[in-house]
Amino acid sequence: MTLALRDNRAAFTEIVLYLGAYVAYLLTRGLIHADTRAVGLVNGERVVSLQRDLGFLWEPGWQSWAVENVKALVVTMNWVYIITYWPVIFLAAFVLFIKSRSDYNFYRTVVFINLAGALLIFMTFPVASPFAVPSIVLLDSIQEFGPKFYGSEDMSTFYNISAAMPSLHFSWTVILGVLFWRSFPGNLRLIGLLYPFLTFFAITLTGNHFILDAVAGGTLAGFSFSVVFLLRATVWRHPTRLSA
Repeated sequence: MTLALRDNRAAFTEIVLYLGAYVAYLLTRGLIHADTRAVGLVNGERVVSLQRDLGFLWEPGWQSWAVENVKALVVTMNWVYIITYWPVIFLAAFVLFIKSRSDYNFYRTVVFINLAGALLIFMTFPVASPFAVPSIVLLDSIQEFGPKFYGSEDMSTFYNISAAMPSLHFSWTVILGVLFWRSFPGNLRLIGLLYPFLTFFAITLTGNHFILDAVAGGTLAGFSFSVVFLLRATVWRHPTRLSA
């Protein structure tokens, strides 16, 4: 009875934490820039210019080829974009919470540090999705081919329209990829590599993210792991330091 009560309290605490994180995500919109949509478009043009100068503005060509030759691939990537994000994240979090509370706490901390870093960038350097940037031709393939309920203008109240960089979509799938690699046996560990690889093509082919958004997201994921490992090696190893 006591154990069940403790588990219920722990689950409730986690729900409150996630709701608080989502509220923080919403409240940071426009905190520094009043018109994040306009600033996001300007910064989106900067990303386009940088990728063009570096020689890998490939997203328009990828999408154009897929739409003209294998439209079914685009529709499939639309669904991959949706399914590989929240459904997999929530399912993995639930399973890990039940299976190993210590591992869950570790990865949850990585995700929260990751989110904190992303919110700081969203506030200071908002970036629009590629399909919204005027200087390149990219479709919002989800709104074009469906499912149109996802990411529609009517839903913009519930998300940040200028939060393309870093890509949390890619960053969190990298974190989950590490989890899958460490948790799955044998060849199933390859899912840990294929999952972020598939996500990368889904976020770029659908026109939702630049390649540099994914690079920034992957870098932020690595940074978040590094911070948690550093905390484990220093502060968390010596709990008395917290009260000193």
